[in-house]
Amino acid sequence: MYKRLLVYVDPGETRLDELEGLMDLADQLGARVIALAILEPEPDKPTEKEKKARDELEDRAWKFLYSIEDIAFSREVKNSLMLEEGKTLDTIASVVSSYDVDICATFNYRNVDIPGLLEKLNTVPLLLLNQEGQ
Repeated sequence: MYKRLLVYVDPGETRLDELEGLMDLADQLGARVIALAILEPEPDKPTEKEKKARDELEDRAWKFLYSIEDIAFSREVKNSLMLEEGKTLDTIASVVSSYDVDICATFNYRNVDIPGLLEKLNTVPLLLLNQEGQ
């Protein structure tokens, strides 16, 4: 019934231990965890400083995603990693639709408009995780 569980993570705000409850749920459901991080669109004509900052942000995001992969692997939970560029709500909704996600999960981040996300998800349930990952 629930085979694909998308979790939107913000590498700057999420701690790995906050994902433990989600991994437990995925394990119990036998679901694949799709870990999604999103970068804001790059400016049209970025300065060298902006390019460097973006490269560092992208590196941090991949390192965080790979850490999630390590946790999933240790628990034998199937997983996929995604780093996308775009507006947060639109990108989450697009990935949910493209990958036929059964449950979408996230934390209550500053950049996530929860009512707006619920509207974009349509009938896909949204699981809000707390700081303890539950």
